[in-house]
Amino acid sequence: MGADDLGMLKEGVEETLEDNLRRQLLEKERENDKLRTQVQSLQTQLSQRPPLEEVQELQKEYRNLELILEGTMKENKRAMDELQKGKDRERLLEKELTKIAGDNWQSNLEIPAMATPFAPRTAASFFQQPDAAPAAPKEGASAAQIEQVRLLILGMEQRMAAREEALKKEIARAEEEGKNFKELGRQVMSAK
Repeated sequence: MGADDLGMLKEGVEETLEDNLRRQLLEKERENDKLRTQVQSLQTQLSQRPPLEEVQELQKEYRNLELILEGTMKENKRAMDELQKGKDRERLLEKELTKIAGDNWQSNLEIPAMATPFAPRTAASFFQQPDAAPAAPKEGASAAQIEQVRLLILGMEQRMAAREEALKKEIARAEEEGKNFKELGRQVMSAK
């Protein structure tokens, strides 16, 4: 091989090495551009994200609402249990009235039947004043006992109506807090 052949061979190798280095440089520049674009995109997302203090405040409020909801649920359960106890007691008293005044105790005591078993009754609709005096006179002790039972039932009905009303208000408040809780949860999740 002559010197010219070696020079051409050497020149061909150098060009290939130069081309290779240029190609690598171009690839690195493209990779660098992609990384710059990604950094800019992440910076844009970071600038749109609410400040950390605001996110922490929302998380704190979320936990507080969660505790309130839990407390409200416990209170609702307690109120429902109390309402059920009242209904059970009412059934027990009705059994006792059946024993004392007979199977037709409602007509004997002049108490109208309920329209539905779970409809709240008011004191005005619970007892109706008789239009005429009873046909047969009652003994004094029996009449006093019946009057005591009537007053007991009236008091129970008033307490039950008040409890049902309080329970309805509590349920409405819990549902409203639940809606707020869900909305706040959505806000916290979208902030992440």
